Amino acid sequence: MEEVKGLKDYLEILNRHKKIVIYPAVMLILVSSALALLLPATYKSSSLILIESQEIPNDLVRSTVTSYADQRIAVIKQKLMTTERIMAIVNKYNLYPEDTKNSPASVIVELFRSHMSVDMVQANVTDPNSGRSKRASIAFNVSFLDKKPLLAQKVANELTTEFLTENVKTRTARANETREFLKEEGDKFQRKIQLLEKKIADFKEKFNDSLPELLPYNLSMVEKLQDELTKDQNQIIILNDQILTMNIELANLDALLPAIGSVQALTPSQKLAQAKAKYASLKGKYSESHPDLKRLKREIESLESELRLEKNINNGKPDEHYKSPLFLKINSKIASAEREIKRLYARKKEINNKLSVFQKRVAETHQVKRAYEDLIRDYDNNLAKYKELRAKELQAELAQNLESENKGESFTLIEPPLVPSHPEKPNRFKIFIMGTVASVGVGIGLALLFEMLVGGVRGYNEVSRITGSSPLVVVPLLSVKGDDVIDTTGLNVKLYWIIGFFVVVTLVIVGFHYLVMDLEVLWFRLLRKISLL
Repeated sequence: MEEVKGLKDYLEILNRHKKIVIYPAVMLILVSSALALLLPATYKSSSLILIESQEIPNDLVRSTVTSYADQRIAVIKQKLMTTERIMAIVNKYNLYPEDTKNSPASVIVELFRSHMSVDMVQANVTDPNSGRSKRASIAFNVSFLDKKPLLAQKVANELTTEFLTENVKTRTARANETREFLKEEGDKFQRKIQLLEKKIADFKEKFNDSLPELLPYNLSMVEKLQDELTKDQNQIIILNDQILTMNIELANLDALLPAIGSVQALTPSQKLAQAKAKYASLKGKYSESHPDLKRLKREIESLESELRLEKNINNGKPDEHYKSPLFLKINSKIASAEREIKRLYARKKEINNKLSVFQKRVAETHQVKRAYEDLIRDYDNNLAKYKELRAKELQAELAQNLESENKGESFTLIEPPLVPSHPEKPNRFKIFIMGTVASVGVGIGLALLFEMLVGGVRGYNEVSRITGSSPLVVVPLLSVKGDDVIDTTGLNVKLYWIIGFFVVVTLVIVGFHYLVMDLEVLWFRLLRKISLL
């Protein structure tokens, strides 16, 4: 049958072992009271720093610092809580003089960090974007704990100054870095654009006549030159027809000079005129390599030589028919027409050369266009990016001026740290009450532990539970002088238990010191926890 104890049984146990309850409880109460009275007072000095939003609207000037205030405060705190900066403050104000002599720097740094705190002050605000209410940080407290109130105020003031200075320095540095980055990137694109401009200039210089923008001009020139060729060719044909007609007239001119009905042989001049007329007639039908044209050309050259010889024989005097005004007029027109034909042939050759040049330009334009458009596309893309970077650089410069003039989001000290007039901790009354409650609990626990270790059957109820039947008679305990007998066996067992308990506790403490945490660090942490009470 399971043994179940009620409240009466526990009260009887406490009554039997009231000395075990009272003595440890009284001793622990005295210890907690002494601890509450003897713990050194710790003073707290704190400052209140307001987080002010940007004075100028973001729509006009946008800041380059995009991190939240909470994040920036945490970053600044990490910068200030480095070993180097903490030891500088410790040495400056001579904090923890005794600990500095006997403890390493890591312990001092940990102790300083435990005494310094940054607490955010939050409130319900309305988000301008969504219009919903949310929690946001509007300020924060920087505080420091120390046994001396004046020293706590000085260190808190030092930390406050460091927070304000570091915030300005961080924001200004971030704005400067952003502007410098954008400037460097803009300079890179500027050099790229200059290089592309040089490539485009060299390309235009190399293919200056075949560029895509000159294609309409080149086509118009090809069309114009072809029209001029057609006109010149038609003009040559007309002049050849005129020469043919005039040569026919010149050939028939001498036949009109003799009397009618007289028969007279043709003179060399008449033969020359007829040969020229026939040559002009055949030239419109055949090419110059035709045998008939070659024969007529040789005949004309022979007749011209004969006339020159005859002229020299007559001492340079022309024949009678050369003195005819009509003959001179027709011959002059023929010479003029022949000169015009020569000029037209020379001009036709020149136009053909020009036409071949412009046709070559038109043919090259399609090949040049692809390479030229690639260069222009790269140039336009880099130019657009360059303009964008320069615009952002101007915005970054405005943001830099915004931060340098302290017009952006800033930390404003609205309550400087003061010298505390009363200690922040410990709460002596709270320590005393908790120590008293804990002392009584320890005493009760020891009494119950002793009952579990020693045991025994006591009282009417326990005998009834063990035997299963009720006792016939209950004899009260009769105390007789001299009946106290010391049970040495029981005392030895208790002594062994106590010794074993202390050995186990000692081993646990040693193992914790070497395997888990240094006891000195643990001691500082315990003091910190107690000081928070």
